[in-house]
Amino acid sequence: MGSTTEGHQSRTILLIDDEESVRAVVMKILQRAKYNVLEAQHGAEGLRVAAAHAGEIDLVITDMYMPGLRGPEVIENLTPTRPNVRVLFMSGYTDEDVARWGVRPGTGFLHKPFTGQELMGAVEAVLAGPPGGPFIS
Repeated sequence: MGSTTEGHQSRTILLIDDEESVRAVVMKILQRAKYNVLEAQHGAEGLRVAAAHAGEIDLVITDMYMPGLRGPEVIENLTPTRPNVRVLFMSGYTDEDVARWGVRPGTGFLHKPFTGQELMGAVEAVLAGPPGGPFIS
Protein backbone atom coordinates (compact mmCIF):
# COMPACT_ATOMS: atom_id res chain seq x y z
CA MET A 1 0.00 0.00 0.00
CA GLY A 2 3.02 2.27 0.51
CA SER A 3 1.54 4.89 2.83
CA THR A 4 3.73 7.82 3.72
CA THR A 5 3.92 9.86 6.88
CA GLU A 6 4.98 13.00 5.04
CA GLY A 7 2.37 15.71 5.40
CA HIS A 8 0.78 14.15 8.48
CA GLN A 9 2.36 16.87 10.63
CA SER A 10 -0.30 19.23 9.35
CA ARG A 11 -3.11 16.82 10.32
CA THR A 12 -4.59 17.08 13.80
CA ILE A 13 -6.40 14.23 15.52
CA LEU A 14 -8.44 14.53 18.71
CA LEU A 15 -8.23 11.25 20.63
CA ILE A 16 -10.89 10.63 23.30
CA ASP A 17 -10.89 7.45 25.39
CA ASP A 18 -11.46 6.87 29.09
CA GLU A 19 -8.97 3.98 29.22
CA GLU A 20 -5.52 5.44 29.83
CA SER A 21 -3.72 2.38 28.40
CA VAL A 22 -5.70 2.56 25.14
CA ARG A 23 -5.08 6.31 24.84
CA ALA A 24 -1.36 5.86 25.45
CA VAL A 25 -0.93 3.17 22.79
CA VAL A 26 -3.08 4.90 20.18
CA MET A 27 -1.36 8.22 20.84
CA LYS A 28 2.08 6.65 20.44
CA ILE A 29 1.11 5.03 17.12
CA LEU A 30 -0.35 8.27 15.77
CA GLN A 31 2.62 10.36 16.90
CA ARG A 32 5.04 7.91 15.26
CA ALA A 33 3.08 8.49 12.05
CA LYS A 34 3.72 12.24 12.55
CA TYR A 35 0.14 13.27 13.39
CA ASN A 36 -0.48 16.13 15.81
CA VAL A 37 -2.53 14.50 18.58
CA LEU A 38 -4.81 16.22 21.08
CA GLU A 39 -5.80 14.01 24.00
CA ALA A 40 -8.87 13.80 26.24
CA GLN A 41 -9.90 11.35 28.96
CA HIS A 42 -13.68 11.66 28.42
CA GLY A 43 -16.29 13.32 26.25
CA ALA A 44 -16.69 16.59 28.15
CA GLU A 45 -12.92 17.05 28.21
CA GLY A 46 -12.81 16.29 24.49
CA LEU A 47 -15.27 19.11 23.81
CA ARG A 48 -13.19 21.50 25.96
CA VAL A 49 -9.97 20.50 24.18
CA ALA A 50 -11.65 21.01 20.78
CA ALA A 51 -13.01 24.42 21.82
CA ALA A 52 -9.57 25.53 23.05
CA HIS A 53 -7.80 24.40 19.85
CA ALA A 54 -7.66 27.29 17.38
CA GLY A 55 -6.64 25.20 14.37
CA GLU A 56 -8.39 22.56 12.34
CA ILE A 57 -9.21 19.15 13.80
CA ASP A 58 -9.14 16.74 10.89
CA LEU A 59 -10.25 13.62 12.74
CA VAL A 60 -11.83 12.67 16.06
CA ILE A 61 -11.09 9.17 17.26
CA THR A 62 -13.39 8.41 20.15
CA ASP A 63 -14.51 5.47 22.21
CA MET A 64 -18.21 4.74 21.76
CA TYR A 65 -19.08 4.26 25.41
CA MET A 66 -17.52 6.35 28.17
CA PRO A 67 -18.78 7.72 31.48
CA GLY A 68 -20.72 10.93 30.92
CA LEU A 69 -20.95 11.78 27.23
CA ARG A 70 -20.80 8.81 24.89
CA GLY A 71 -18.83 9.11 21.65
CA PRO A 72 -21.88 9.81 19.43
CA GLU A 73 -22.99 12.57 21.84
CA VAL A 74 -19.54 14.14 21.69
CA ILE A 75 -19.70 14.22 17.90
CA GLU A 76 -23.25 15.57 17.95
CA ASN A 77 -22.05 18.46 20.15
CA LEU A 78 -18.87 19.01 18.14
CA THR A 79 -20.17 19.11 14.57
CA PRO A 80 -22.07 22.42 14.80
CA THR A 81 -18.72 24.22 15.29
CA ARG A 82 -16.60 21.78 13.27
CA PRO A 83 -18.91 20.48 10.52
CA ASN A 84 -16.10 19.03 8.38
CA VAL A 85 -14.50 16.89 11.06
CA ARG A 86 -14.12 13.23 10.21
CA VAL A 87 -14.96 10.60 12.82
CA LEU A 88 -13.57 7.20 13.74
CA PHE A 89 -15.40 5.43 16.56
CA MET A 90 -13.76 2.64 18.56
CA SER A 91 -15.51 0.06 20.70
CA GLY A 92 -15.12 -3.36 22.22
CA TYR A 93 -18.90 -3.79 22.15
CA THR A 94 -20.72 -5.86 19.55
CA ASP A 95 -21.86 -4.51 16.20
CA GLU A 96 -25.49 -4.76 17.41
CA ASP A 97 -24.70 -2.53 20.41
CA VAL A 98 -22.93 -0.04 18.19
CA ALA A 99 -25.88 0.11 15.76
CA ARG A 100 -28.31 0.53 18.67
CA TRP A 101 -26.35 3.58 19.87
CA GLY A 102 -27.11 5.34 16.63
CA VAL A 103 -23.89 5.12 14.66
CA ARG A 104 -24.89 5.74 11.08
CA PRO A 105 -23.53 3.77 8.17
CA GLY A 106 -20.81 5.88 6.61
CA THR A 107 -19.14 6.57 9.95
CA GLY A 108 -15.70 5.08 10.58
CA PHE A 109 -15.65 2.27 13.12
CA LEU A 110 -12.81 0.18 14.55
CA HIS A 111 -13.53 -2.82 16.75
CA LYS A 112 -11.32 -3.22 19.85
CA PRO A 113 -8.88 -4.84 20.19
CA PHE A 114 -7.06 -3.79 17.03
CA THR A 115 -3.50 -3.75 15.80
CA GLY A 116 -1.45 -0.68 14.99
CA GLN A 117 -1.73 -1.57 11.31
CA GLU A 118 -5.54 -1.78 11.57
CA LEU A 119 -5.62 1.58 13.37
CA MET A 120 -3.49 3.29 10.73
CA GLY A 121 -5.51 1.72 7.91
CA ALA A 122 -8.74 2.99 9.43
CA VAL A 123 -7.29 6.47 10.08
CA GLU A 124 -6.00 6.77 6.53
CA ALA A 125 -9.29 5.50 5.04
CA VAL A 126 -11.40 7.94 7.03
CA LEU A 127 -9.09 10.88 6.30
CA ALA A 128 -9.10 10.05 2.58
CA GLY A 129 -12.90 10.09 2.40
CA PRO A 130 -15.49 12.80 2.84
CA PRO A 131 -16.51 13.96 6.33
CA GLY A 132 -18.25 10.95 7.87
CA GLY A 133 -15.83 8.63 6.10
CA PRO A 134 -16.27 5.02 5.05
CA PHE A 135 -17.57 2.36 7.42
CA ILE A 136 -14.58 0.45 8.79
CA SER A 137 -15.01 -2.87 10.56
